[in-house]
Amino acid sequence: MTSYVRTIRQAIRENPDPTWMDLPLAGERLSEIVLFGHGKDADVMVELLDGRRFVLGLGGMLRVRGSSDIRSEVIRWDDRSLIIRYRGENLKVSAFRIEIPSWNDDLETFQAMVREWLTKGDTEDLTWCLSMEIEVTA
Repeated sequence: MTSYVRTIRQAIRENPDPTWMDLPLAGERLSEIVLFGHGKDADVMVELLDGRRFVLGLGGMLRVRGSSDIRSEVIRWDDRSLIIRYRGENLKVSAFRIEIPSWNDDLETFQAMVREWLTKGDTEDLTWCLSMEIEVTA
């Protein structure tokens, strides 16, 4: 087990910090954030209190931070997958940012596609797997 932990720590240290794009969801009331899947295939759903849902493929890391009022819950989904839920009362998104992929060579087009995806709400998943950081306040 110790060698496994060492390997994981080394892999974490080797990941460079991504370049970020802020999503215009600051101030929105939050219902929950859900991570579901396993190491090779995981998605993150951010659901706002007004019912809008945004689903993104997790390509690197998910960082949820902020309010001490946020509760996390880990649920076994099947033989190899987990569901991790973050929720609480009266929570708001204070910042939500996604990774600008290193393969992206046209920032304006990428940002326009993300803005279009946001306007569609829960009708489509974002088709790229990205790192994301969500800050929550009460």
